[in-house]
Amino acid sequence: MTRTVDADDDRAADRPGSAAGPTRRSFTALGAALGAGGLLGACSSGDGSSGDGGSGGSKSEALQFWGWVPGLEDLVATWNAANPDVPVEFHRMTGDDGKKVEAAVDAGAGPDIVQLSTHGLPDYVINERVQAITEFVRDDENLYTPASWKSVTVGEDVYGLPQGSGPTAMMYREDILQQHGIAVPTTYAEYEAAAAALHAADPDVYLAGFSPSEIGQWVQDVSQAGGSYFGIEGQAWDVVVDSPASQEVAARWQRLLDAGLLKVTEMWTPDYWAAVNAGQIATITYAAWFPVQLIENCADLAGKWKVAPQPTAGGEPVAGDSGGAANVVLAGATDLEGATKFIRWLNGDPASVTELISVGGIFPTAKSGFDDPALAEKFPYFGDQAIYDVYRDAADVTPATWTDGPANGQVDSDLTDGFGKVATGGTTFAQVLADADAAAVARLQKAGLDVVGS
Repeated sequence: MTRTVDADDDRAADRPGSAAGPTRRSFTALGAALGAGGLLGACSSGDGSSGDGGSGGSKSEALQFWGWVPGLEDLVATWNAANPDVPVEFHRMTGDDGKKVEAAVDAGAGPDIVQLSTHGLPDYVINERVQAITEFVRDDENLYTPASWKSVTVGEDVYGLPQGSGPTAMMYREDILQQHGIAVPTTYAEYEAAAAALHAADPDVYLAGFSPSEIGQWVQDVSQAGGSYFGIEGQAWDVVVDSPASQEVAARWQRLLDAGLLKVTEMWTPDYWAAVNAGQIATITYAAWFPVQLIENCADLAGKWKVAPQPTAGGEPVAGDSGGAANVVLAGATDLEGATKFIRWLNGDPASVTELISVGGIFPTAKSGFDDPALAEKFPYFGDQAIYDVYRDAADVTPATWTDGPANGQVDSDLTDGFGKVATGGTTFAQVLADADAAAVARLQKAGLDVVGS
């Protein structure tokens, strides 16, 4: 019997410039099969043989690749010129193409390769929508950052290759902080003190904003603290939405909100950008893809912003990550080896990585990209600062602790719905965490998945 739990509210995965891109997720657990594999059910194994896949198949038919990163058309053309025996055709994803992929694969059709948010990968594995590529990429782990490699690993198997990540740093208005004699905070104690001092000096100015629906900012702070939504113990899922790491972040956010030190406004709205342009928000802590949003939406503030490392609890170098994307080989692909060969080239070849950075605008997950000249660019908007130096350092110190799990998007939704109530004083961050944790446990149990402690 197949049981279904909807988890298709994926607000975090459709932000301008986000590596996560336009995906929506649901999961179906095969409860009857869990006696043999309580973590994933009757899923593909690590030997690369899922569905009709494998290393054979017809190599005269072009592999169908769906993705959204700018410039992929040219990269596919480059691949095809050098690899006529494994041709690839590219389709640019827009709108609800993510849901179309899910429906097509579930019906036995769909493309061979797709780009998707790493947060949605466990659902694809549980639903047998994706094939393990472990046998073809055993030697590739050291090519990527530890956190990004973990994002494509479920249990003992690898189900894709990472393409773009969201390491975090703090953008700040240098002029505003200098005007009020406030040093750039490096610890969260300094951050809270700076928030109080700045708002006391000018009640119209806040150190930061609070956007209840912008789940990526929550994810990055929990990630930095070494937390996650899920963990894996043996053949069972461990729900850790309400972990000590999350509680630490919740307590800090609650103190700032209770003291009136956060500008409550939804990111991406006209009101948000009006507040930023008016100098009412003095810092924005977010992923490597966000600086271009400032350039595009706040052009008149050129030269006033700088980028610094994300503050930390104890001053040690550690940063968060808001999530990224991956290329995976779907269940219906008949040339698993050829498809894997293509995505290994796309995401690991230095020349391809250069194009993904300079044209695609991604922040690399491949270590070779860290030395790419595109990341050394100095931005006049940020006072000729080489801002990606900060993000590169952040990627080096991101904990490899985050684990995505079943119905990850529904956890996002439960949290952001609760955060909206926190913003109006209707509840607390701590209560939202407890409620979201309990709801996640109940969903997994109802679906027949093994859960730690139940």
